[in-house]
Amino acid sequence: MALSILLFLKFLPPELPLFYSLPWGEVQLATLKQFLIIPASIILITLLNLILSWQLHPSQSFFKKALLLSSLVTTLILIITFIKIVFIFI
Repeated sequence: MALSILLFLKFLPPELPLFYSLPWGEVQLATLKQFLIIPASIILITLLNLILSWQLHPSQSFFKKALLLSSLVTTLILIITFIKIVFIFI
């Protein structure tokens, strides 16, 4: 995703809408550096879930699968969010 930000850099405006929970207007806009929050969140959540999964006993396979599923769902949601925001401007 970070690589796609660099590839689409010439097509993207200097500020992108990211903070939709804030009131409408300029407060919702984020710089391209702040837009890297999305890939950083994916990496952080995935690493955290992997570390937790490694710490679990092999007999706790349900919790390992739950951590994997939560990582996949979170990653999917964040990738869809990223794509929707980028395709507004392309």
